[in-house]
Amino acid sequence: MTNVSFVRPAPSLRASLDMALWAVLLCLLVAGALASLVTGGRDDVGLAQLAGVFAGDAASSAEQTMRDIRLPRTLAAALLGVNLGLAGLLLQAVTRNPLASPTLLGINQGAALGIVLGLTVPAFAPVPGWVLASAFGMVAAGVTFAIAGLFSGRIDTMRLILGGVAVGAIGFSAVRLGYTLDDDIARDVVRWTVGDIADLRFPAALRLVAIAGPALVMAYLLAHRLNLMAMGHAASHGLGFDPRQTLFMGTGLAALLTGISISVAGPIAFVGLVTPHLARWAGGSDHRRLVPLVAMLGAMLTMWADALSKLWPQTEEIPVGIVIAILGAPWLLVVVLRRSRHAV
Repeated sequence: MTNVSFVRPAPSLRASLDMALWAVLLCLLVAGALASLVTGGRDDVGLAQLAGVFAGDAASSAEQTMRDIRLPRTLAAALLGVNLGLAGLLLQAVTRNPLASPTLLGINQGAALGIVLGLTVPAFAPVPGWVLASAFGMVAAGVTFAIAGLFSGRIDTMRLILGGVAVGAIGFSAVRLGYTLDDDIARDVVRWTVGDIADLRFPAALRLVAIAGPALVMAYLLAHRLNLMAMGHAASHGLGFDPRQTLFMGTGLAALLTGISISVAGPIAFVGLVTPHLARWAGGSDHRRLVPLVAMLGAMLTMWADALSKLWPQTEEIPVGIVIAILGAPWLLVVVLRRSRHAV
C-alpha cells in the first residue's frame, strides 16, 4: 500500500498579492496621516503632542494645537477623500463611463451654487448648508442625466459628459455672480471655492463621519448591482435588477456624499476621478473589493495632499484643493489619451 502524505497547500499567489497590497496601502495610509499631523506652521508640534489630546485644560499650547487644529484637520481630510472617492466610484459604475466624476457631471458646481445661494439669498439663509449643497447637487445630477437621455432608457456617454460640462458651467457662472453681490461674501466664497480645509475643526469632521460610515455600508450593499451594471443593462435586467433603479440609488448617494463634502470644504476636484482608477488598477473590477479600496486610497490621497499643502516652497500654505488639482489634472489627461488610443 502506498503511503500518501497530505501537505497543506501553500497560499495562492493571488492571496499573497492581496495581503501585500493591503499591507502597502495601510502603511501609506498611516504615513499620510502622520505626515498630515506633523506638518504645519509650528515646529514645536509633533507626534509627541498627541499624548495631550485627552489632557483637557492641562494641555500645553503645543498639545492644544495638535488636539484642536491638526487632528480634526487630518481627520476631515481623510473623510473628504473617502466621501469623494466613493462618489466617483458610484458615478463611474452606474454610467459605465471611466471619466464620470462629481466635477465632470456638474454635481460639484451645483452643490457649490447651493452654498452660495445660502450665503446671498435671505430666503435660503435658515436652511443648513449641507442640505442646500446636497439638494442642488442632486438637481444638477438630474439635469445632466436628463440631457444624456435617462428618460429615454439609454444614456449616451458623449451627451453625459457634454451635459455635465454645460450644467457645471451654468452652476459655476452663477457662483461667480455671487461674488459681485457683497465684498465680504465674495472673499469668503473665493477662499471656499478653492477647497481650503485649514479652518476645519471637529464639528465639521463629525459631520463628515456621519455620512462616511453609512455611505460605505450602502455602497458595499450596492456592489453586486454595480457589478451587474458593468455587464450591461440587459444582463442586469435578466438577473432581476432594474438598472434604472441602480442608477437612481447610486447617483443619489453620490450627490449626497458630494454635497455634504462640499458644504464642509468646498468643491475639491479630481479625487472622485483618480481614486476609482487607481483602485481598479490595483484591485480589479469587483466592486466588493473596489469600495474599501477606494475609501482607503481617497483618504490616503487627501491626507498626503494636506501634508504637501503645508510644505509648499516660498509660501506659508496653499489650499488642499489646488494641490489635488495639480496632482489630478495630469491623471485626467492620461485617462483621456488612453481611451483615445484604444478607440482608434
